[in-house]
Parts: sequence; structure tokens; C-alpha cells
Amino acid sequence: MRRITLGALALVVLAAGAAPAQPRPVIVVQSGEAATLDWHMHCDKNAHEPDRQIFDTLLRRDLKTLKLEGNLADSWRLLNETTWQFKLRRGIKFHNGEPLDAAAVKYSIERMLNPKQGAPGRTSIATIDHVDVVDASTVNVVTSKPFPLLPVRMSPGHCGTVGIVPPKYIEQVGDAGFAVKPVGTGPYRFVEWVKDERLVLEANRDYHRGAPAIERLVFRPVPELTTRVAALLSGQADLVSDVPPDQVVKIKASGVARTEVSTLGGFVIMVKMTNYLMPGPWQDARVRRAINHAIDLDTIIKTVLEGHGQVLGVPLEREAFGFNPAMKWWGYDPERAKALLREAGYAGGFEMTLHAPNRRYMNDIEVMQAMAGMLGKVGIKATVQVWEQSVYTTKWRKRELLPAYMTAWGGAGLFDGDLLVNSLHSKSALAIHKNEALDKVLEDAQGTNDPEKRRALYFKAQEIIFEDAPIIKAYQQAHIFGISNRLDWKPWIDNMLFLYDARLK
Repeated sequence: MRRITLGALALVVLAAGAAPAQPRPVIVVQSGEAATLDWHMHCDKNAHEPDRQIFDTLLRRDLKTLKLEGNLADSWRLLNETTWQFKLRRGIKFHNGEPLDAAAVKYSIERMLNPKQGAPGRTSIATIDHVDVVDASTVNVVTSKPFPLLPVRMSPGHCGTVGIVPPKYIEQVGDAGFAVKPVGTGPYRFVEWVKDERLVLEANRDYHRGAPAIERLVFRPVPELTTRVAALLSGQADLVSDVPPDQVVKIKASGVARTEVSTLGGFVIMVKMTNYLMPGPWQDARVRRAINHAIDLDTIIKTVLEGHGQVLGVPLEREAFGFNPAMKWWGYDPERAKALLREAGYAGGFEMTLHAPNRRYMNDIEVMQAMAGMLGKVGIKATVQVWEQSVYTTKWRKRELLPAYMTAWGGAGLFDGDLLVNSLHSKSALAIHKNEALDKVLEDAQGTNDPEKRRALYFKAQEIIFEDAPIIKAYQQAHIFGISNRLDWKPWIDNMLFLYDARLK
């Protein structure tokens, strides 16, 4: 990846094409480069950030109440146990002039469902059987069994939500063309993408909710933490995601920028371990439990994250429907860890690799290094392998980060035990662990509209996860944004970026 120095940033801003008579673009500095801008084909935060400006979903969340409300769809209802009907708003067009109609909705859903497409979020909507076009503005989504979360999957979230895409345009340019020059119905249109330098978007004056106040956005990948913060403090960036905790005091004291912390719905971060893709000690549940006992996650959060996080154990946020507050994860107990290793036949320890991204999550490298150090104290020699973010996302899709790697699932927009399906069902696109009993319970939970039955099934799933220990205990990080004083913007839940409501002061 070609590195861009802070001194070159001003040149990049000018190259983005801001007219002298207009305010300069709002510069969003990201922690890494997107691998693709095709909403359906990634589970990547750095791609979601621009994608949420380009694309729309049928429904969305009210930013105050968090209740679902119409967006591209004017209304929706459950016709029977397995049929959801959506009525579309009339007159909406994609950025290329193509009409937003029921055929486009059908195409979008079926594209994500197509196994040959390989959409990472396919398993999240796999209950959908087919889509019927009733008329140009009415579409019925028919499921193979009850699917209570279908409306949620039609609203903004992370992997597994359905962005609406233009069928004619994709047929014209192909998947490869769409991935680098996307067209949506959102508040901003794609202008240009110069890899490793800038991604430029401009306001969609015909947006169905009204034109956004900010004319132009520029997204910049800057992996170096110090360079991102320096850009903010020098006035050459307006919005910085993934601000590390140790930079908060500096930003607050600068007089040119401030920090905002989003805590509700923050990333649920875990280290996944395989039990079948690579032979080794980690295939034994006793070893995986020992690894968990060896990790003092409370201390890691207190020191490495400077308190910006909370221990969960199971990979499910506390606010989610189906979270079991009585479930206690494997606590820090290095002596018990050593005993389990002896019991499993590894009294002398073993070697393993922990794969980490380069600044994808808050202090991710340091968290993994701390874990490796703690594992060393019980005889496990763990080496931390760090990968540049675009390489990392490519490798995890290919299941090449073995035997263990750090990943995160955002529950924003979901707040439901179904998050466990994305993170741990063996057919999930990023799964490296198999447990048929867990798969069955999660599938049963997805297949009933009865909330009490669903809750009981999610409780059962957490019991299985506890015993099987397919991950190193999960935690939920807060998300810190650095914001220039010229930008009037507040973060939403989690780290989801929506800039439609942003204003310049």
C-alpha cells in the first residue's frame, strides 16, 4: 500500500475537485482502504462507511427511538407467518436514472441469496425462499419458515443487511465494475475512487428525503494512527474514526477538534478459534477453555483500552434480545488453565499463531500482544501475525487466518440474539468452527415468531458456546470519533456513519 504523508494531504484535497467558491469537502479519514464498494460483497467497516452514503435500505431506524420506520419502503406488514409485504415510495430513482421499483428490490434480495454470488451476509437472510413482484411498487418477500428479523435485515446494519442495488446497471458493468463504481439511491453519488488515496462522493440533489447540506465528501485511508490525528489537528481532516484512547486528551486540548464517544451497540470483538480447518491442540475444547482461563480480559480493557470497553464473554451485546445476564464466562484462572492443558496432554505447552488486523479495531494489535503474553505464562507460545486491513479481509474470507484470528460483529440495527448466527454458525461466511448442536439451536431460534421460545433458544445457544469455547472471551469496545469544530455531527449507535444530517458550522 502506498503511504501518504500528512504533507501530501492538502494536495489530495485539491485533487478531489472542490471548487474555489465552495467550502472545501468534508474529509473523512478512515483506518484503512475498502476492498470493494459493493454493499452485498463485504463485511468491512471501511467499506460500510462510504456505502451508507451511497446506498439505501427499505427501512431504517428512527435515530431517537431506534424503532424501525419506512425509508425506500413507505410501509410494510406481515401478510401471514411467512410473507412480508413492502410498499415502495414512488418516484425514487437510482443515481443513474434507473427507477427504484419492485423489480430492483427482488433483484437485490435474490442477488444476495444466490450462492454463486458468494455474498458474505447470505446466511443472515437464507430463510428467504423467494420474492414476488405484485406490481411496480409492491413486493412480497416469502420465507421458508417464520423469519421475525426480516424487517431488521432490510434496515441499516452490518453484514447481512440488504442494500438496494440497480439491476440494469449491474448487468451493464458486471460485478467487477459495480465494485469500483457503485450506483445507489442514497444521499451521495459516487464521483471517483483513487485506490489508497481518496474516494469522492457528491450530494444527490434528488435524494428522496431532500438534498444533504454538505456538497462533497472525501474518504481517505490513513492506517497510521499518528497521521490520522495529526490531520485532524492541522485542520486537514474533519472526521476521524477509530481514535485510540491515548489521543483523546490531545484532541480535546487542541481547540480545533473534539471527541465523541459512541457506546451503545459497539463492536463485539472476539478471537475465533478453529476446530477443524487446521489440526492442532485447539481442536480440543479443554485447550480452548484453558486459553480463555489464561486471558485476564478485565486488565486488558483497563490498561490497553484505557477503560473504553466491557467484558461480555459470549459474543452478544448486553442490550440484545436473548442475552443471558446469568451466563458467566470462563474467568481468569491461570492455574486452572495449566491443569486443563495437562489434562488434554499439553503440559509442555505448544505454539500457535494469533492473527490480527493493523488498526481495524481499537488498539487491536496491543490487545492481541497482551493476550499472547498471558498465554505465554501458562506455556502457550503465541506469535501475533499482523496484516494490512485489505489483505486481512481477503484472507478471512478465504479462511486462511488459522488457527485463530480477531474479528468483530456489529450488532447495531439488530440488538438481537441472532447476532450469534453471524458470528458462530458454521455456515457463516467467516466461520472457522463447527458445532452442529449450536447450528441447530440457532436455526430453530430464527424459525419462530414466538419471542419466549426465541429467548429460551438463545439462552441454550449461549450454554453451548460456553461449553465449546469456540472463541477467546468476547468484549465490546466503545467507539471514539475525532470531529473538527467546523463540522456539526453526532455519532449514531455503534460506529455506523451516516452523514446525511451533518452540517458545516
